Amino acid sequence: MDISSWVAHWAAWSPSKPAVHFESVDITYRELEDRVGKLGAALSEAGVKASDRVAFLGPSCPELLEVLFACARLGAIFVPLNARMPPAELDVHLAQVTPHVFVVEESLRRTATACAPLSKHTVVFRAGEGIGIGRDIGPVRVDADADVTEPVLILFTSGTTSRPKGAVITNASLFANAADTASALRMTADDEILTLTPMFHVAGLNLLTTPALSIGATVTIHRQFCASSALEDIEKKAVTLLVASPPMTAELAADPAWDRVEMASLRCVVTGGTTVTERSVRPWHQRNVPVVQSYGMTEAGPHVTLVPIEDVPARSLTAGRPIMRSQVRIVDPTGRDVERGRAGEIVVRGPAVMKEYWHNLQATREAFRDGWLRTGDVGFVDAEGYLHVVDRLKEIIVVGTSNVYPADLESVLAESPDIEAAAVVARSDEQLGEVPVAFVVPVPGRSLTAARVLALLDGRLATYKHPRDVTFVDALPRTSVGKPDKNALRAMVDAQATEITRPNDGRSATI
Repeated sequence: MDISSWVAHWAAWSPSKPAVHFESVDITYRELEDRVGKLGAALSEAGVKASDRVAFLGPSCPELLEVLFACARLGAIFVPLNARMPPAELDVHLAQVTPHVFVVEESLRRTATACAPLSKHTVVFRAGEGIGIGRDIGPVRVDADADVTEPVLILFTSGTTSRPKGAVITNASLFANAADTASALRMTADDEILTLTPMFHVAGLNLLTTPALSIGATVTIHRQFCASSALEDIEKKAVTLLVASPPMTAELAADPAWDRVEMASLRCVVTGGTTVTERSVRPWHQRNVPVVQSYGMTEAGPHVTLVPIEDVPARSLTAGRPIMRSQVRIVDPTGRDVERGRAGEIVVRGPAVMKEYWHNLQATREAFRDGWLRTGDVGFVDAEGYLHVVDRLKEIIVVGTSNVYPADLESVLAESPDIEAAAVVARSDEQLGEVPVAFVVPVPGRSLTAARVLALLDGRLATYKHPRDVTFVDALPRTSVGKPDKNALRAMVDAQATEITRPNDGRSATI
């Protein structure tokens, strides 16, 4: 059966149990099944058939899930779009998938109207109020003979290094990710999940949300991340599991309510998506909440590895071990395995991995080697079998003939109590080819100089790895999912023109 069978099953098994909380709205599994069935019928009447795409532009909300499951029931393909993108960017995605129906939340109607008119039908709704279908029609039921190897979801990659690509995810992939995630985190129908990350992204949709619905748990969805609202619901809803990236953790821990909110219900917080440091897990550990790091990517379902809960806090700063049915290897540029402890490219294989990139045969061929997905990440497996992610392969800075991993520098800088955030990118250099440059956000009220920042690296990293420039900024530009936007930082490097040269060692600091 397709993934909408999750909803149908729990509607029969636990009909009155809440499936989703959203603002003032509670939706039971029976109500969710009714909405999915009727929306499927409405989409069918609008001409949606197997393999047709249905695009969605809106915030995190129950309707996003309703469209996903309705598409699954029809054999159609759901395409959630980044609600923060302007029309010009959205057009790039829409042109690739040519949706038959474009489902748009009322607050984004103007944005959708400015997009190129590629879809045959546009449906506008208000988050939390359901998607109006005009009239009462018989629902579409689960197809017991559905081909689970067919696509049900296209998730676009961030496009940080090239034109955005649509990762094609099948029903079988989502089943595998849900089952293996639930097993790794010991999830049950009694869990209360809090979804804070955007659901148009794989982390918000598939790290915990779809696995939770597959086992009949309850999910509280926040339209967008707000630290005070998140803390309120952790206590009010007795939340047991949530995902919080390091930047989100920093905001939560800085909230005035952090120390007084009851967190006894929280049995685990999942983190990842960017460099995870001791500083980013410490606030949770100080509140006696276990933090497990997850490693994965859009193309992999997303879960690949996870730190076992019993290994916290000792192994919190590793990326953990492969989850059930996920396989991980570390290889050299020729695709051969490297010895344990040595860094190489991380390649993965398993049933949750994407089928292909949508209508991009060349990118698909480049992504796979002998059936293994090339992640583009550099890492190593230690003597005890734990994965350590070193950096993105494409982020490596080649200084002369030596590789410099930005994450190494960022980890050292993150330890400073005077630095709130830091990111390192490459700058072209006539003599060395590339050199590192750092962007630093000082903690409010602290006085920092470039010399003090650079001194933090003395004795910690080889001199050739040290940044040649330090730029102080009020905040790092971030992607829609909270990662430092290194494309934006590289653009800032290219635009910089005013530099001062440090005396004594010749290193400079841009101001």
